[in-house]
Amino acid sequence: MVITERLAQLRRSMAQHGMDGYVVVTDDFHGSEYVGDYFKARAYLSGFTGSAGTLVVLPDSAALWTDGRYFLQAADQLAGSTIDLMRAGQPGVPTIGAFLAQNVPQRGTVGFDGRTVSSLFARTMAAALEGKNVRFAYEQDLAGAVWPDRPALSAQPGWELPAECAGLTREEKLHLLREKMRETGAEVLVLTALDEVAWTLNLRGDDVRCTPVFLSFLLLRQEEATLCVQEQILSGELKEKLAAYGIETISTAYSGDGVENVANAIGEARKTGADLILCTGGMSVD
Repeated sequence: MVITERLAQLRRSMAQHGMDGYVVVTDDFHGSEYVGDYFKARAYLSGFTGSAGTLVVLPDSAALWTDGRYFLQAADQLAGSTIDLMRAGQPGVPTIGAFLAQNVPQRGTVGFDGRTVSSLFARTMAAALEGKNVRFAYEQDLAGAVWPDRPALSAQPGWELPAECAGLTREEKLHLLREKMRETGAEVLVLTALDEVAWTLNLRGDDVRCTPVFLSFLLLRQEEATLCVQEQILSGELKEKLAAYGIETISTAYSGDGVENVANAIGEARKTGADLILCTGGMSVD
């Protein structure tokens, strides 16, 4: 299927959902710089395969923003796609927010997959659209819905990194983090960045090419912790080792309704009276 046909499918879906624009970012659910094949919706829809870029699709046009590393590559890969190349940071090139403000109608709707869009980026778009009463529809993964042969979500086996290679034991790292939490008055620390979870637990994985991480979230409290992960990637032995440090593992649904167990775990933490939750990495909108 050529790019123009993929864009046409997306526009039909946008029309069905009453959307005047749809934003497709490069990120996964963790704000990672490099992502697994499952998350490469922007590449699928645009044909541009660089590691940085954002696609904005309107009912009758589309544009893709990328940085100077990829100007030549993007120009070549977008040729004939009907997608305009926006060379980010160059004179006369609007920001994504300014572009949306110019092209989305008053009281219009801009859609995106809220699990992949950072709260910072969403706030930036909202600020640019202030005064237009534009609504954000972040519940629908329209890009995934029009991707019939989307690769399966990676769930490669995880493994333990020995303390002599990691520098500190898992216990020492947890102690250091909890000490810092006490200093700042944090009752719960939410780790969303994959490298931070891997570092903290001395675990590694193979869910992202050339990056030894595994898809997961970690909620850390003073006496216990919750690791939200695809449970099939952890052996029974690893689960027992984590449990010995008070780390409960719960299954995370990365597809369908999304990362609902993470939201549920945060909700449960709030019910206990936690006054402050520190979030790291690319905390998403959803």
